[in-house]
Amino acid sequence: MSGVVLTETVFSWQGGLGLYAVQAIDQLDYPSVMAVVLVSGLLFALVNFVADLLYAYVDPRVRLQ
Repeated sequence: MSGVVLTETVFSWQGGLGLYAVQAIDQLDYPSVMAVVLVSGLLFALVNFVADLLYAYVDPRVRLQ
């Protein structure tokens, strides 16, 4: 999450997920914080799953079992 906040700050992007997360933490809005963490975790898991599938497709030595 810190990478998102830093990127949005450096490039002056308004209204991204990082800014939303920081505002939710500042206002102690727990449901919003939990939603940001859930979305970030699901996105992380999905990207890793797709990377594993692509790695198995590109490298013929790796087999899915």
